Amino acid sequence: MVSTTLASPDPDRTSRMAYGDVGSFDTRFERLTGHYKDAILRGELKPGDRFPSARELSETHGVGRTTAGRVHGTLISLGLIEHRAGIGTFVLAPAAEGSKDPATLKAAAQKAVRAFDGWTSRSKPKALTDAISELRDALG
Repeated sequence: MVSTTLASPDPDRTSRMAYGDVGSFDTRFERLTGHYKDAILRGELKPGDRFPSARELSETHGVGRTTAGRVHGTLISLGLIEHRAGIGTFVLAPAAEGSKDPATLKAAAQKAVRAFDGWTSRSKPKALTDAISELRDALG
């Protein structure tokens, strides 16, 4: 059963969020991964901080070791944490903003706009239409 309980607006409970309810995604794996990714990107967990082991994540959040291991693997693949054999797992510095090549991003955005313009469906989702309009504006 998937819990869809939202975080409490109570400040005391919110401050303990790392050890309790971590949001309302589809699965525990997604909730934990999103929670820790956000904590790292917001600076709550700083580069060099020790990150909880899979066993600690499992015990703290009441998830299986497989789920905790998947959280670790995902955060490692995103470059947010690293495991040092025999030492532990540590938080890495998030990638700097704008680290992608602007020319590559612009080419990808232009390709998306062309694909959208070639879409022959009778109707296009409003959210997608709005996003493409923002892309066009940003491209100039």
